[in-house]
Amino acid sequence: MRILLVNPSNKGYYYRLGAVYPPLGLFYISSTLKKIGHSVRVIDMNVEPFDWRNFDYSSFDVVGVSTDTVRFPLAKQICQVVKSQGVITVMGGPHATAEYEKILTDGICDYVVLGEGEVVLPKLLEALKNNERKPDLSGLCYIENGTIVSKKPEFVEDLDLLPFPDRENFTAYRTMFDKKMATSVITSRGCPFNCEFCSASQFMGMRIRKRSVENVVEELKILKKMNYGSVIFFDDNFTIDKTRTIKLCEQMLKENLNFSWWAFSRADELLGKEDLVEAMSKAGCKMLFIGFESAEDEILQEYNKKLSSSIAFDVAKLLKKYKIDLFASFIMGALNDTKESIKKTIKFAKKLGAEIVQFSIMTPYPGTKLYEKLKSKITVKDLSMFDGTNLVFQHPKFSPDELKKLFFKAYYSIYSTPRLIFKRGIPFLIKLLSTGQQAAYSM
Repeated sequence: MRILLVNPSNKGYYYRLGAVYPPLGLFYISSTLKKIGHSVRVIDMNVEPFDWRNFDYSSFDVVGVSTDTVRFPLAKQICQVVKSQGVITVMGGPHATAEYEKILTDGICDYVVLGEGEVVLPKLLEALKNNERKPDLSGLCYIENGTIVSKKPEFVEDLDLLPFPDRENFTAYRTMFDKKMATSVITSRGCPFNCEFCSASQFMGMRIRKRSVENVVEELKILKKMNYGSVIFFDDNFTIDKTRTIKLCEQMLKENLNFSWWAFSRADELLGKEDLVEAMSKAGCKMLFIGFESAEDEILQEYNKKLSSSIAFDVAKLLKKYKIDLFASFIMGALNDTKESIKKTIKFAKKLGAEIVQFSIMTPYPGTKLYEKLKSKITVKDLSMFDGTNLVFQHPKFSPDELKKLFFKAYYSIYSTPRLIFKRGIPFLIKLLSTGQQAAYSM
């Protein structure tokens, strides 16, 4: 069958800073479908022009659209145009998984795929090929006789069985890291921590499923042949299995891959594990993204982070010893936040000495515990504003304007310091500050 997969654009914070990475979920699905004989085209609107309003979809049998919350308004419009041309539409991604009932009730698409698409989508296409429009499949949702039919998704148990992401047309991605061409890799799926504001554990499951070290290294060798010099490991938690991480680092060294790379981690997984940090540094790790979120332990308890702010400076010191930059992330606008606690967090972030600091405004994304707690208080209906830079619910202590001002002041306070001006350079800081200012006054 002829399949079109569309990744709607996201012109948010990272895009404006030039960090655009391939939608690996769609590229995994593309390679999976190609392997069994389907013809697949992927359109990523972040890197290529796409006149979705006037495009002729009729040459495809099925069009799949991936979406998170902030991109849902555009994904919805695309699906509606596809349906108007009589083509079967499938929607997937975190937002579709969380809101499948409303999506189907509103008639936005024909099917919703829950969770990971590599298992259910090939089965759906086989059923459609056999003129079976209402197949009984795990992870597939649709309306039959006015009733929503849905079954819980199946997760991919053995990730090594998946073909590598379809990188046939990767020349459009020109993101740099450490002055080298960079691309993204996922070595595991799932997250056991279930933080209140995050939907990762709902979308990918709370049980960690890991690719073998050998399988990851094989993909890295392919990327090296494609002239990539940097890699971003987009696992929700790259360092959760210390033994595996060290083994991967040792194998990268043994194979002389010489990548510069960064990954996502947690502070409590690094403290007291100097051998892990040393192994990562030797294998080319240049930066780690860590969500510290707040300087107040009361706020961390509200987020269900299951860690204390007291360890942050020891972790920062450990990373500095091994010349690994710190990418520190913070969230403002917790229900228990006050102006004083936010100002304390800003001072905390400034003192931490991170090379990059990210601030976000707490946002209740569908599929999170936070959304269930706050959905009756959400005041903003435009989901494109759910980008982490807007207050979208009625906060007990802040107005949207008050939190916006604190948000921008946080960025200005961090990035106007001589240390970061010298480290990052004036052009980078102007771009970052203007990005923060655009976000702060975009209402």
